Amino acid sequence: MMIKIKEVYESVCKLRKDPIRSKQTLFRNDHCDCTIGQIAEAFKPNGFLCSLTVSVGTYLLGQKYKNSDKMVVPYNCSRQIFERNLNSRLVRNIFSVDAPERLDHKKVILFGTFDPPDPCAPHVPGHFCVVALNLEKERFELLDSLRDINDPDGKKLLHTMASGIKKLWSLAGNSKGDHFHPKSIDHFKLHYVNSPRQATAHDCGFFMLQILDSYDGESMCLFSQKDILNIRMTMLYSWLTGGDFNIDLKDVLGVDPEVNFLVLYTFHAGPSLGIEEDNFSLFETQSFTPEVQIIPEENFDSLVSKTNKIIQRLHSNTRKSSSKKVPDTALKGKADVVLLDEDDDSDDFVTQLGKKLTAKPITKDVRRCSPTSSDDFETQKPKQSSAKNLVLSNKRPTKLSNKFREEVPNFVPYVFPHLSKAKQMMELILSKEYIKAHGSVPLVKFSNPFDDPVLIDAKYMYKLFGRCEMLESDMMDRIINYWKDDPGMKYIFESGSRVLMSPHTIPYLLDFAPFKLRDSKGNPLPRPPFDVKSAANMFKHYVRPNENLLKAKLIIIPHFMHEHHSVYVMNKYTGTLDILDTRRYTGLAHTSRSRHHEDRVEIINRMVALLKQVYGVAEFNKYNGNIQWDVVADRCSYPKTPAQGANECGFYALRICATYGGDKIADNIKNQDRRVEDWKAEYMYQLLFHPKNEILAEEWPSMLKDLMLLIGLGSQITQQSLGSA
Repeated sequence: MMIKIKEVYESVCKLRKDPIRSKQTLFRNDHCDCTIGQIAEAFKPNGFLCSLTVSVGTYLLGQKYKNSDKMVVPYNCSRQIFERNLNSRLVRNIFSVDAPERLDHKKVILFGTFDPPDPCAPHVPGHFCVVALNLEKERFELLDSLRDINDPDGKKLLHTMASGIKKLWSLAGNSKGDHFHPKSIDHFKLHYVNSPRQATAHDCGFFMLQILDSYDGESMCLFSQKDILNIRMTMLYSWLTGGDFNIDLKDVLGVDPEVNFLVLYTFHAGPSLGIEEDNFSLFETQSFTPEVQIIPEENFDSLVSKTNKIIQRLHSNTRKSSSKKVPDTALKGKADVVLLDEDDDSDDFVTQLGKKLTAKPITKDVRRCSPTSSDDFETQKPKQSSAKNLVLSNKRPTKLSNKFREEVPNFVPYVFPHLSKAKQMMELILSKEYIKAHGSVPLVKFSNPFDDPVLIDAKYMYKLFGRCEMLESDMMDRIINYWKDDPGMKYIFESGSRVLMSPHTIPYLLDFAPFKLRDSKGNPLPRPPFDVKSAANMFKHYVRPNENLLKAKLIIIPHFMHEHHSVYVMNKYTGTLDILDTRRYTGLAHTSRSRHHEDRVEIINRMVALLKQVYGVAEFNKYNGNIQWDVVADRCSYPKTPAQGANECGFYALRICATYGGDKIADNIKNQDRRVEDWKAEYMYQLLFHPKNEILAEEWPSMLKDLMLLIGLGSQITQQSLGSA
């Protein structure tokens, strides 16, 4: 059963009252050390991030953006620079020409910084913000969710950080005869970058982490105060499930997430806290380019603080009625924000906030898998794991010799032409208002000769395309069928060199169930023998007449095993079995990449037996005589693939199927790519206007038809065909 983010969040927050488990260590390594209780106190809706919890966030972000154009510096390093402790080992290791990631190779370097309380006002808490060294723009930047360009505290903090960074930069490598490029950054000016604004005194840490995550030196994610509750929930979920700390949710929550989570959750964690059903909107993923202003030079040491007054005013507001609304100036218009008493420690705090803050929740990705593992197209290396009896392959990938290898042609991916319209339709269909009014009205109907017809309404659409929901194999099959008939996409398949199979190929055609067969005691059972003659009779239902698998250079097969989608490619250009898997197995105690794909040889052997049965042994040897597929499968290759977000494997698998050219993924897909929301909109559009959809657009609710007329899709109401749009 899939675990809901809300349920994990509620369970962890309640553990702060558990006298035993609250002291259990949750995150610990050389950069951070944090217990369950400290995390729960920080992440509850009115909680305040401390240096211990922020250290976890900056470490995880540093791992996420490792080997990229930007760098998130560990919080402890930023603190040492602010305190002018420039000789600490951590700081000197980062500001070194011998560092694994040289700073001068980045475009932007981000420092999560804490401005401590004024000694004259110790009762006022300190403040988190971001200082950026923008090497591409040649400037220092202050990104502050509370203070504006005229605030003296912000100016003084930026000046302190900039002077320390300049000194470290100039000292880097002097003793080794090497130096950073440019050698000096003393000419960089101080700038203020307009950022989303907080409306409470205790959310600065989450604003800081969100800015560190989304700012790339040019733009950042569009979020605001009303998104903070969902930022807390999604961020906590991503920390727990990212794989960087090898966390077992069963140990943390006291339940087994794989066995009826809801029942155990109610028993162990108590009754629900009352959050409304999460409405993780998909339509605030836009980024915006903030306004940048230069800070005039002045005597920073003589600045008089006024930040204390701002924080005192916010604290005064938080003690007023929870019904008070505060304007949010980060975006156009106004947002309703409820300010709670910071000392409130009741279990119904989520109820109070949830009803106000779920109108347009944050749309940042929830990361289940760590993007730090670099799965290059190379020899698979054994990984260290605490699990026992893992099957870890260290065999070299088997490839054809250069004598038999063919040049891989250049592949141009398909560009969906109706993206903006599709996103607007998806926004409406998945909105709370539409689901409440027309959630049970069918939008799509597919007849099934062997079973009841498949009906898809808005509620079902949300289960397919909503936040942290997984795309089903049956819907992937419908989308692939659509691709093969779409006039714009036919060029991908019409040459015959690429054959994309159905996601049902492995489980049904090859009779290879996506789970282990077990007896009544839970012991694994051998799979039944493969009936190749029966499979040959079904072959025509899975392969079209114009698709010849023997002549194809790439046989692309979506693979679903143990609740995870990946892609197998029988690659005749290179003579390899390419496995494209977007999950990162680092830190997963009970599995590994080799363990997950341990049945690959049996799957390929069944495929080979089927091809010989259908086409004949002589024809098979004519086109495959130089490739020993059983050996190739045993020593498979893992091309470099991006890291998915939580439950996004199906969307990534479809994207790889459409863009893998044989040597690389033609589309520039990034780790936890924000374009996954664009892919969802594209795939939903293709289901809605599928030629086999038996429900015409003119039968859809008027709310949806009005939007179609507004965005220029009126012709679709009478003619449900993408080609005529």
